[in-house]
Amino acid sequence: MSETKVFFGVSLELAGKTISLEPKNAITELKEKGIEVELPPGERVYLGTVGSSLNSIMSTLGVSSTEIDSFLDPTTGELKADALPDITVLQNAANLLVEAGLYVDEFHVRIPGSSASSTDASGNKVVDKTKTAYTVGLSAEWQEDSGQLIDGLDLKLRGVYFKVSNEE
Repeated sequence: MSETKVFFGVSLELAGKTISLEPKNAITELKEKGIEVELPPGERVYLGTVGSSLNSIMSTLGVSSTEIDSFLDPTTGELKADALPDITVLQNAANLLVEAGLYVDEFHVRIPGSSASSTDASGNKVVDKTKTAYTVGLSAEWQEDSGQLIDGLDLKLRGVYFKVSNEE
């Protein structure tokens, strides 16, 4: 009979939405292997529109809201009319982006345990911080014919994907 293991994950809040991260290591393995959590495969979390979520996300990352408030209405998440030059294509593209639905598609964090440690000159164990890893993947998607690239062709741009990682 195999041993029963207990796992412990975390839930984080981003843009007012809860993101539950699945644990990869059992509690009994944490000291040796460290903490490793990730968004379960195939799961994604809807954060709202890019415009409505941007203030919260940037605030979480330490960016001053005055930077964002200069081009986005803080209550509606809509692009301010005077934020961009009077170029229709540019304004349409910016509006398309702020109205897109924003999703977390990938989220992974690894904080190493004692297996990633070494001993310093004083004989103390020191965890190698360079082994700490993270990946965050966000997608912005829009609906309808907003992403029509070429009139008459059934080729539509449905969104964009952004990924930030120190693992690759």
